[in-house]
Amino acid sequence: MNNDILQQIRSEIERSYKPRDGRMEPAGAGQLSEVASPGLRSALAALNASYALVGQTPPEPPTLRGRIGSRLVKLVQRLLFWYTPQIVHFQYSALRAMEELANEIQQQTNGLRQLEKGLQQQTNGLRQLENGFPQLEKGIQQLEHNARRDRQDMLASVGAAMSRTEVLERRLEALRVQAFARMEREIARLGAQQTVQENRMALLMEAQSPSPDPAAAFGDRLREERSHHIDSLYAALEDEFRGSRQEIKERLSVYLPKLTEAGIGGQSMPVLDVGCGRGEWLDLLRENHLHASGIDLNRVLLALCQERGLPVMEAEAVAYLRSLPEASLGAVTVFHVIEHLPLPHLLDLLDAALRALKPGGVAIFETPNPNNMFVSSRYFYLDPTHRHPIPPLLGRFLAEARGFERVEILELHPWPEQHHVDTRTGGDMAARFNECFYGPQDYAIIGWKA
Repeated sequence: MNNDILQQIRSEIERSYKPRDGRMEPAGAGQLSEVASPGLRSALAALNASYALVGQTPPEPPTLRGRIGSRLVKLVQRLLFWYTPQIVHFQYSALRAMEELANEIQQQTNGLRQLEKGLQQQTNGLRQLENGFPQLEKGIQQLEHNARRDRQDMLASVGAAMSRTEVLERRLEALRVQAFARMEREIARLGAQQTVQENRMALLMEAQSPSPDPAAAFGDRLREERSHHIDSLYAALEDEFRGSRQEIKERLSVYLPKLTEAGIGGQSMPVLDVGCGRGEWLDLLRENHLHASGIDLNRVLLALCQERGLPVMEAEAVAYLRSLPEASLGAVTVFHVIEHLPLPHLLDLLDAALRALKPGGVAIFETPNPNNMFVSSRYFYLDPTHRHPIPPLLGRFLAEARGFERVEILELHPWPEQHHVDTRTGGDMAARFNECFYGPQDYAIIGWKA
């Protein structure tokens, strides 16, 4: 009865612990070599070896004592049938726990290796990125440099375009102004010429009337009319080469202080402008509230002055000055006239001007300056009615010889500095060259009556 119970208990224990050849084999026993720690592998191997020896009896020795001991061991083994499986179970559990721990460690080790591999990859990536930073920074700097250069180029292009636009606008405006000025001058000249033509038509109509003037008087008038046949041409020549009205007024303004400082220009000291031309000087005097009148022989120019409301009349200079009361004028101004006169006529003009001036009065004769080589060789001959240039020394001598006092030579209108030769490199030679070629283009003889 007792033997049946023990046999049943042994069978149940053996079935529950799944023995292999009479022993239980822990799962994963063949994977111990993959455990990372050598100490853990050694402990698992020793535990597995001791697990295989649990319940086995030592070999029976050949001696009597040994055989008796072997019988006793086998007897104890039978008596401890219930204890041996517990030892096996304990060792199996310990071995299984150790293997599970080893597997967990192995998994964690693998995870750590993968993590280390990933970190290494990230480190490599960061190093590559770090190595790429200088190139990236260099690329950014190059982009910034290109952007600045492109911006500067764009600004320069825009600035150049704006400059060209401004230049074109100024040129267009200048052309427009010049065109309108030329048109206005042409309209005024044509209007003046029309007046002259109307006078000529009136003379022809008078010639055809039933009771004309005596033949001699009509012939004189006809010859006088013929002397004006180039008036329109000369007015056009003035417009072409003399300069604009505003430019001439700016040039003539240099004489205003000499008149005002001497008290000339009032009703008791009027100004007579001989050869008044287009009337710029008379216009300037009127703007400064000075009393003045003008005479000229060109009927087209006189008509232009009359349209502006300037007090002018047709008269020959010497004859008109002689017709005035002696000492009746404060100033006689003669701009670019004396170069048209032969010497005897010039002397008569000086004498007549001195006679008509009041004491303290002044005479101003402006004329081209032949000391300027461009003037004496080129510009002087743009006016075909010029006779000969008058050098400044000769002009001073003639004025003093005819009785003017305190005669001075006022040099005017030198070429702008940008035309001059640089004296820093050319020295005295450049200075003399500038004096001869780019010096004053005009001068004035200014004489006073004592």
